[in-house]
Amino acid sequence: MRIRFLRTEGFRLSALYAGVFALSVVILGGFVLVITNQALRDQIVTFSATDIAAVRNGFASEGDHEAIEVVHQLMAGPANSGFYLLQRDGKVLAGNLPAMPTRIGTVEFSASGATHSRAVLGVGDFLAPGLYVFSGSDMARLRAVEAHILNVMLILFAVALLIAAAGGALVSRGFLRRTDAMARTCHDIMQGDLNLRIPVRGTRDELDRLAEAINEMLARISALMENLSQVSNDIAHDLRTPVTHLRHRLERARSDSLTAQDYRVALDAAIAKADEILGLFAALLRIAQIEGGERRAAFAPVELGALLTQMRDLFEPVAEEAGDALQLATPGQVPIRGDRQLLVQLFSNLIENAIVHTPRGTRILLSLSRTEGRAVARVSDDGPGVPCEEHERLFRRLYRREASRSQPGYGLGLSLAAAIAELHGAAIQLIDGPGLSVEIAFPLAAEEMEKA
Repeated sequence: MRIRFLRTEGFRLSALYAGVFALSVVILGGFVLVITNQALRDQIVTFSATDIAAVRNGFASEGDHEAIEVVHQLMAGPANSGFYLLQRDGKVLAGNLPAMPTRIGTVEFSASGATHSRAVLGVGDFLAPGLYVFSGSDMARLRAVEAHILNVMLILFAVALLIAAAGGALVSRGFLRRTDAMARTCHDIMQGDLNLRIPVRGTRDELDRLAEAINEMLARISALMENLSQVSNDIAHDLRTPVTHLRHRLERARSDSLTAQDYRVALDAAIAKADEILGLFAALLRIAQIEGGERRAAFAPVELGALLTQMRDLFEPVAEEAGDALQLATPGQVPIRGDRQLLVQLFSNLIENAIVHTPRGTRILLSLSRTEGRAVARVSDDGPGVPCEEHERLFRRLYRREASRSQPGYGLGLSLAAAIAELHGAAIQLIDGPGLSVEIAFPLAAEEMEKA
């Protein structure tokens, strides 16, 4: 657990933030040290210049005697911590420093004491030719301030590291608990329980978004697995009859055929039945290809009103031959993005279903409208309709109502239509009474949405 704790992203981020904060403390401390050092040095120089000015005033008023008296007064002051020197031609007249080389301006040197040497900073100047004065202060106070600032910075640095370590520990443990829960859920799902979902805390953080994405993926996988199971059952059920018929025909051909013509007739019937079975599998593979989403890359602008007009013109003779009437409500110009070939397949399936599965004299209506930023296309009829409890099952692959099993087909028309609608981001639903209406709500093309 300790190794995992150190390897978590939360701990790494906490360590990174701690490093950035520590670096900022070091940089800030460096600036503070430099600025404080300069400020203290300037203060020492200012005080020293003030002392020299006092000595200069005393010398100007009463000569050497008064200058010496001023130096003694400065040395006897209550807050005295300085060094003073008044010398003439190398001979000390007053002060607590030995004779020193005369240097004008800011002077820094090391003064030897009884026990140790001290760094002294001050100002030197001539009061008169040969008469030199110096005033300065011990730099120990400056060094003490610098040491205090450095200690504060070190404490802040240590506190930052401790806070970062504690924060990293808390964040990492929480992160590990959530990722472990996600891993356990995924492991249980791999064991076969596809109904499990990763818990979401509702904080909308990155782990919540990841959990929601995984849950959506699991829901999709669960739906596909359920669909696969249903397809497998339907294939086993619906193929049993044609395969059994094919076998019986071949057996009869083997036992009953006497001439080459008999064999030819039997083989033609067997080939037709085999073609029917292959057609079923081709339809299933087409649905699988559409659900894979590969065709989405080839989407282009499609004018839905013009497409419905084309479908009306194409199927109107077929509907009239079946004794039905195919009509089109005046469509507007409604552009969407999609695969024109697949959209033709979608509406062809819906119109064919309306023609085949309704009695003669049925009125079939194609209509198009805009509703809440979507293009809504409808294929409606005034036939007997379908009970509401069967609406959802009609979209299942190979599902056929008992009343429709005598009609040609595989029970894949609405399944294919639903797959095409989903590929286009459209919602498809059945609306009952009077008759049956299939409604497909497509998202409008982006440029059309901008106009709206």
